[in-house]
Amino acid sequence: MTTLTYRGVQYNYVPPAINTQATDVVAKYRGTTYRVATAVNPPEDSLKIMTYRGVKYQKGKKLAGVPAARMADTTVSVAMPSGINEMARSLAMAHHATIKSREQTLLARTAAAIGMPATAANYWSQIQGKINPVFGATYDRSHVALS
Repeated sequence: MTTLTYRGVQYNYVPPAINTQATDVVAKYRGTTYRVATAVNPPEDSLKIMTYRGVKYQKGKKLAGVPAARMADTTVSVAMPSGINEMARSLAMAHHATIKSREQTLLARTAAAIGMPATAANYWSQIQGKINPVFGATYDRSHVALS
């Protein structure tokens, strides 16, 4: 039994015992050989109803008939800016929209992967549409693509 603490609340955790049976299967990983054992009675998945960003979901259950969220095309025809300042502003706004689109696509894929409805991914947390500087580094295009 292990005593764990989460946000100041202590609780005792007893991991489920898993009965295994030896097999003849041998695996090799990074030069080391391992024997593989199979679970005789694997533990059941949790059937708890969980909540993520206000949307309830249950692990393992797929929603039938819910189409994946399709992101809008970011390509928009815009009149050519007249000056350098307008051109820089236009480029910065397009760059901002691309980063936001990448983040929204990642949220939609993650929501679909864990079985949440597509409406849960239509979420943008930043106030006034500003991008957190961390997102600029993680959702931006790769420096390798520029070389």
